[in-house]
Parts: sequence; C-alpha cells; structure tokens
Amino acid sequence: MNMLKSRFRTFATALAGIGLITALTFDARDAHADMAQTDVALVQQMAEASTDKQLEALEIYYALHVSELAVQNMNERRTGAMFAVQRAKADNSPKGKISALEQKAQEVVAERTAKVEENQKLRKKLSEISGLDFAEPLVMAPDAPMDMPTAPAGVPADLVAAQKDAWTALLAAQNAWQEERLTLLDAQQRYDETRDVPIGDHLRAMTLAETAYAKAIGACRLIEAKIAAAQGKSLAEVLSAL
Repeated sequence: MNMLKSRFRTFATALAGIGLITALTFDARDAHADMAQTDVALVQQMAEASTDKQLEALEIYYALHVSELAVQNMNERRTGAMFAVQRAKADNSPKGKISALEQKAQEVVAERTAKVEENQKLRKKLSEISGLDFAEPLVMAPDAPMDMPTAPAGVPADLVAAQKDAWTALLAAQNAWQEERLTLLDAQQRYDETRDVPIGDHLRAMTLAETAYAKAIGACRLIEAKIAAAQGKSLAEVLSAL
C-alpha cells in the first residue's frame, strides 16, 4: 500500500501546486487539529458516539477516500482532454475534429464538477456525523489486511458471507492494481527512452486501479468493523490489528 499512500500525498501536493485547492474548497486554515487521518483515529475520536454512528462514519470515511481518487482521475482526464484540443489546433486538424475534442473536454469538465460536488457532500456529511473537521484532503489511505480475518463463532451468517465476498473482491482489486503498477513502470521507462508512449493514458489507468483497490480495502475493513460491533468488541482495536 506504500505506493497508494504516496499517490494520495502526490494528489494533495499537486492540487496545491496548480491551484485546485481553491476549486475543491480545501482550506488548511479551516482545518482543526483533531481531523482523523486513519479509521482507527476516527472511531477513537468518536468514543462517545454510539456504535451505529461510528459504523456510519466509517462507511462515509472509506467512501471519501475513494472519492479523493475519483476527483484525481477527473483532474487527469481534464488535463488529457485539454491537451488533445491544443495538439489538434497545433496540428491544424480539421475544424470538425477540433470541435469534437472541445465538446469532449466540456463533458469531462462537467463530469469533474459532479465528482467534486460529490466529494464535498461526503466531506460535509462525515463532519456532521463525526463532529470532526474534514476540510483537508485525506492522504493516509487505509491499509489492506495482510490475511483474511476469521469470523469468530456466533457471527451472523450474512456477515460471514459478506466477509468472504469482501476478501475475494480485495484480492481481485489488489492483483489488478499490481498488474497496472508494473505496466505503468514499464511505460515510464519506455517514455524516458523514446517519449513515444501515451503516458497520460497509463497514469489514468493506474488511478482507476487505485480507486478500485481503495474501494475494496474500505469494504473489507468496514465488514470487519461490523463483525466487531456484532461481537461487542472495540472497533478501534479490531481495525488497528488488520
């Protein structure tokens, strides 16, 4: 997960560098010191809340991590679409082609706006439920469990089935992420040598793989929290042990 965490940090840094912090209304001046950067910290800081509220907050917390990557992917797609228009104009392409590329760029911008709005809604809802400030981007991606946890005796059958499904989905997303990572590394090497590689396409594909992986990790950790709740165990202790 080190690369995934690194990409989250890179995303936050890139946003600041190109002025997108303002567009996303992430303002560090409004951030409180008690913002939770891990799911363990989140439930610890919600110690006075009911277990149901903690589980609700966790679900939104994991969704927000996925949303961060979705916005990143839209930023990458917007950049690619705008470059395509610029290249077409520089190459004196037919007006019809340029018009089509401009229309595509507008569609991407509109889609990005929707993703940013969704991100902000999640951020606001999480703040309302947890009582914590989530004005800044989340940069600490949750860790994937090293091994499939075993459900204790007495856990409801639906939770046991959900645990198995979540683990299967996690392994599939992890494998896809690892394969895409190797593809990107190879593409970066070839790009450094020849520049004749669509590196932007590979970067966007990597972000999509990371998004799917982050979603699978969140689902896996959430089901473990639900199992802990069903057993009357501490959510923080169970999550910290994954």
